[in-house]
Amino acid sequence: MNTDHKYVVDVMTANPVVVGPETIAWSAELLAQRKSVHDLLVVRGYRLVGVVCRCDLLVAGSAARVQDCMRTNPVTIDDQQTVDAAERLMERCAVGCLPVVDWSGCLKGVLTLRDLANAGALPKELRTCASCGSTHGLPSRIADDEIAFCARCIEQGRQPRTALEEAYFTTGGGD
Repeated sequence: MNTDHKYVVDVMTANPVVVGPETIAWSAELLAQRKSVHDLLVVRGYRLVGVVCRCDLLVAGSAARVQDCMRTNPVTIDDQQTVDAAERLMERCAVGCLPVVDWSGCLKGVLTLRDLANAGALPKELRTCASCGSTHGLPSRIADDEIAFCARCIEQGRQPRTALEEAYFTTGGGD
């Protein structure tokens, strides 16, 4: 489907779930699970300072703080960019979300792979990592019968999820 006429501001999630860098990792993980999101935007005051995903939080351990495991200098997108431009940027940077900013750099929302699927830029049924359940960081070309792992799980040598982990991630592991 051609999405040239759709803009990020029209399909983004306007109220992203945010945490502060001092937030305890287990608390951030519970928030992400409760809100059914995979990525949390990290803000200090009103400024975006990072992004943390549930994969990062699980690896960090319960006593860690978000600032210890977040990705700093996140890739962002202007709210007036097209959906097609956002899809290409996500693919190129292997990210599952883009914080959305306006012309002044003010955080306006977040654009996820699910938002792109709902806008028609991606298939409705997104592939997920066999280990962590995320939709980000997957190779772009995956055969239908191939088991897919995201870049972080490959780096960590993680294995496919157990039945217990599958139940955990399906109760809030999406983007």
